[in-house]
Amino acid sequence: MSALGTDGSSAMERARQAARRAYEVARLRRGLVRALLVAVVLATLAVTTTGSSALALLPVFVLAWTSLEWRGGPLLHGGRAGAVGGVVAMIVPMSMMETCCRAGCAMTAGTCCKMAGGCLAVGALLGLAVAAWLARTSREQDRLRAAAGAAIGLVATACPRCTEMMLGEGLGLLGGLVAGMMAATLVTVVVQRRPRATT
Repeated sequence: MSALGTDGSSAMERARQAARRAYEVARLRRGLVRALLVAVVLATLAVTTTGSSALALLPVFVLAWTSLEWRGGPLLHGGRAGAVGGVVAMIVPMSMMETCCRAGCAMTAGTCCKMAGGCLAVGALLGLAVAAWLARTSREQDRLRAAAGAAIGLVATACPRCTEMMLGEGLGLLGGLVAGMMAATLVTVVVQRRPRATT
């Protein structure tokens, strides 16, 4: 009887594991389909604002968005907010980010448009906006996971814009996005977890 019981338990466990695998594969497939659909929209925007060179980084977005859709929950919620911020970063005019450019300055001069300050500032402002939105729309216990999802969504959506930037500018934009958002999120979490004074 014990052997039969053990065999029955093993069979049930294998069936449970097989059902779980099938469920996860179905979620992953659904995530990939959704990621490809959103990537078509992003590709159109990227080519319009940046040029065809931006298409080289679209696989990064597809991989990141598939992961977010697969995991779901707070990560996906944050990822959607990050994607909106990334889209805004895609359409911000380069003149707002290349603040070191002067009228008549030639790229070959070696001193024009190589500062990342403008890109960093724009990225930080967008990151703060995403963090503020997450603070209003996500539950307190989910805020850090939502922020991680938003960081993934921000970088994956905005990175095609970096193909028209120099390395420092691209890193400034992406770094500003993530740093601004994470700093604001951490401050919000610390403040909300601080014990409140009783009267």
